[in-house]
Amino acid sequence: MFKLFWVVILISSSFNTEAKQKELVACVDEHPPYQYIAEVPYGKHITALEVLAEVLGKELTFVKSPNIARCLSFLNTGDVDVIAGLNITKKRKEFTFYAPFKSADEVTAISRKDITINDYNDFKGKIIGVPRGATYFAKFDNDNTLNKVAIQNEIVGLSMILKQRIDLILAHPGILNESNENNAYKALKASKIVLGEDFSKVTYFGFSIRNKLNLSQEKITSLIKNAFEEGRFKLPEEVKDQKI
Repeated sequence: MFKLFWVVILISSSFNTEAKQKELVACVDEHPPYQYIAEVPYGKHITALEVLAEVLGKELTFVKSPNIARCLSFLNTGDVDVIAGLNITKKRKEFTFYAPFKSADEVTAISRKDITINDYNDFKGKIIGVPRGATYFAKFDNDNTLNKVAIQNEIVGLSMILKQRIDLILAHPGILNESNENNAYKALKASKIVLGEDFSKVTYFGFSIRNKLNLSQEKITSLIKNAFEEGRFKLPEEVKDQKI
């Protein structure tokens, strides 16, 4: 009876391991217009993750997180396999490897209309909200002279700008197109800024080195690089624009 018990345990463990190897577990947080937390997450990066699952021959599942910092913790431990739209940093390279899936979008400074942001120097003296765990580009990330404060996410950041608790956040300008019951976002603006040469021109998937995909790093990066070069991660409107 004792031996039978352990046989059952081993068979069950084997089934669980095989099931995990068939999954692609992605961590997502609220990050419009790229990711929206809903019963079924959606957004540009979610669409890219769906294509990624097809490329790797896996079934996509999600772990929902309050912010990118929690996602990075899960990636470090191998509790999730991938994060979409992850910037490369020296610290993250200790537990992550990367594969490109699209050209990087522009980043703008979102602020109230009475604040002027034309270039990097205009960050001086401003209170800048940065989601926990988020990075943008080396000059900004490593600049300890700037007044950067931790915020939960970009949506919370918009509310804090409106309440004049912070002056700006860095985000995609499309975030201002989000629905707002009081049309409060009309008081905000997106200012394009010169970001410098160290700003990445490519957006990456970040994979945990402890992922459970049962594929080598070389195989994963090769499959994704080929799909990237074939344009498989482009959204329908991007393909249309390219043809025009």
